[in-house]
Amino acid sequence: ECTAVIKYLDQGNVPHTEVLQKSEELYKDHLQYFLPIDSSLTKFAGDVKVRITFSKTDVAENKQYVLNTGEITISIAPLSDYYAFVPDESLEIVDQLIGKLDAKIAATEAIAEIYDKKKADNITYDENKLQLTSNGEKIGNAITIVGGDSPSPGDSNEFEVVEF
Repeated sequence: ECTAVIKYLDQGNVPHTEVLQKSEELYKDHLQYFLPIDSSLTKFAGDVKVRITFSKTDVAENKQYVLNTGEITISIAPLSDYYAFVPDESLEIVDQLIGKLDAKIAATEAIAEIYDKKKADNITYDENKLQLTSNGEKIGNAITIVGGDSPSPGDSNEFEVVEF
């Protein structure tokens, strides 16, 4: 029922606050909270001083309850240290995933280009014939538009134009 806010001093001694997201499920019989995806907590390497504040407002009793945790220091390792402990094989998986994504993007771009060349983007009317065009080229079947009261017999693409 409480709102959890993480308060921290970054490596430059600048204060920050972020509202934590409560998990729907317990973790080992304890409440679990998550940092927002765009958190700046680990943006730079160095020591970060952290504490959490839980607060709840009871409107019926006109009271606010606040609980502050103690302060701890979290050491954020530089990215170069991270790669020292990660085997090169695990990084190859990332390269493979990027390659697959690049192939899918290229295929999608090729399909989009083909679609752009073949899609109807305009219409022409010339000598009583109505026809779709794509990039200035006629596509599909032309339809003959007959003026007057009666269409030509036997032409299935003809229809009567009624002016009003």
